[in-house]
Amino acid sequence: MVTIDVRHKVQDFLVWKAAFDAAQEVRRAAGEVSCRIYSVHGSSNDVLVSMDWISLESAQAFLASPKLQDGMSRAGVRGMPHITILDRRDNYHLDAPAQD
Repeated sequence: MVTIDVRHKVQDFLVWKAAFDAAQEVRRAAGEVSCRIYSVHGSSNDVLVSMDWISLESAQAFLASPKLQDGMSRAGVRGMPHITILDRRDNYHLDAPAQD
């Protein structure tokens, strides 16, 4: 499994999110297994999507797809996205501290 982070600015977060959600089955068929969506604090139109893929090859094929480029344009993505490929080194969750 590989994680791909994609950061880009969008014209309107709600319009972009609707288009992103509508493409869920397309992404799943291409090999995405999960994702998390963040925005930069204080800037809801500066979006980071962190996606887990079954393989680097499936992620790269999806990212190179002309359909993706067209979809991003229609969803209001502005400018070129910044894409980072991540290899997981560790994973853990901290228990919440006890409340008095």
